[in-house]
Amino acid sequence: MVDGVSDGKRQIVGIVVFDGEKFLLLHRLLNWVGWEFPKGAIEEKESLQETVKRELFEETGLKKYSTLTQLDSFEYFDDKRGINSFITNFLVRVSSNSKVSLNNEHVLDQKIILEHDSFKWFLPKDALKIITHSNQKKTLKKAITYLGLSVN
Repeated sequence: MVDGVSDGKRQIVGIVVFDGEKFLLLHRLLNWVGWEFPKGAIEEKESLQETVKRELFEETGLKKYSTLTQLDSFEYFDDKRGINSFITNFLVRVSSNSKVSLNNEHVLDQKIILEHDSFKWFLPKDALKIITHSNQKKTLKKAITYLGLSVN
């Protein structure tokens, strides 16, 4: 696997972060603007769970979590990279007093660019309203159902 690409597809994990009441969403700036889950490409010889651990820490600074379930997986076309991507989404729980810290600088064209500029904890109904991509909205609905939460 090179740069998360295996069998001609980019392999990714998505991480739906829940603190017992709210969902964590990140405000993205790199490549597009909107709200999303933490996510990232699987690195060479890395397991799905190792990727979850690394990406969760890289994008949020969170170290302590428990994986509740694998929510879903699906293939989609990544317009930016021009490649099919395969994402596996996990639901993880963190302590409600966990400290989130964004550490996501990238260097593009010799400039430092932030991948995310802010984060927020959302109640289920608010998270459904603000999340940008329809695929992530579907995954979030699965998490809400799995947790037995109401969106009213």
